[in-house]
Amino acid sequence: MNGEKAGTPLICDDQPEELAAFLEHYAAEIESEPDEWMYSNKASDFKDCSGMFIRLCEALSEATCDGYLFPGRSFHSSRALAAWYHRQEELQLVTKPKKSIDLIQVGQVMFYGRPGTKTPKRMTVDMLSGATQPGLVGHIGVVVGVDRTEEGELLAYTLYHGRSSGKAAARSVIRKSQNPDFGNWGQPWLAVSPILIPNN
Repeated sequence: MNGEKAGTPLICDDQPEELAAFLEHYAAEIESEPDEWMYSNKASDFKDCSGMFIRLCEALSEATCDGYLFPGRSFHSSRALAAWYHRQEELQLVTKPKKSIDLIQVGQVMFYGRPGTKTPKRMTVDMLSGATQPGLVGHIGVVVGVDRTEEGELLAYTLYHGRSSGKAAARSVIRKSQNPDFGNWGQPWLAVSPILIPNN
């Protein structure tokens, strides 16, 4: 699957409506072939969470006329991807999720800790990526939809991600009522970055 498939909207600028349409279309096509995109921990398959994210980046690279920077296949782990976005000066650490909800927008890359991870009060990128210790980041996904009230209160967001063993890549709805800190079911939200970084 790539960004040139018939009907896939191209985004040769940063109009959010076009990015949203692309992500919606891409996720729907992945979901239409669950057997093809079932989780695999075999590195060469690129069907874990970071592998599926890199596949999305490859499709976006084609669809955006090479106008943006994307991580390549050598960054095949959620921790390596967090470090890559930090090097682009786009990664924002999240120590107080409830005060950071305005960052949850379509096209944002979400980084999560392993289940039960406690967010350090003085978190650093090295803690996330594992540069000096086992990295805190254990999962990654992309926001493809948001549900807000007329007043702007975030009720839920939809995450596209490669999932765990026995599950195919798909969209998941993260509801505030069930996940008050906006994590992914026990995986705390630790950092965020826009997926589109201009190739200046």
